[in-house]
Amino acid sequence: MTLSALGQGIGQTACGRCALGAVSAGSGGSGAMRSMLRGMLGGGPMTLGCGDSHKEACAANIARARGVDLQDVYFFDDKASAVGSFRGSGMNAHQVSCASRDVGGYGLCGATPGEVSLTRGISNCR
Repeated sequence: MTLSALGQGIGQTACGRCALGAVSAGSGGSGAMRSMLRGMLGGGPMTLGCGDSHKEACAANIARARGVDLQDVYFFDDKASAVGSFRGSGMNAHQVSCASRDVGGYGLCGATPGEVSLTRGISNCR
């Protein structure tokens, strides 16, 4: 697994003092990798195997379980389809890894701490 600059420096972003959680379509790798990710999240919850079109529901479930108002949820993903699933949810979602895109529209593990802001709404790469 390779972590982007954002993954390595989440603590230096606007989310540095946020309650963190993760939603992924993937498996999170081996048990050791999942443990490392949980550590980076400060023990926060991870929902794995959540497809892009369902990430909004997975994030809402985490928020409700932690007592976080939906308007205070900020989601960041490299895929426009995942970000788009948040429209009308009351949560905030922003596409990241905008400077490094491949032909299929995926970010190439290039999300940076500077792409994270606590801006309300939904936004995709331009």
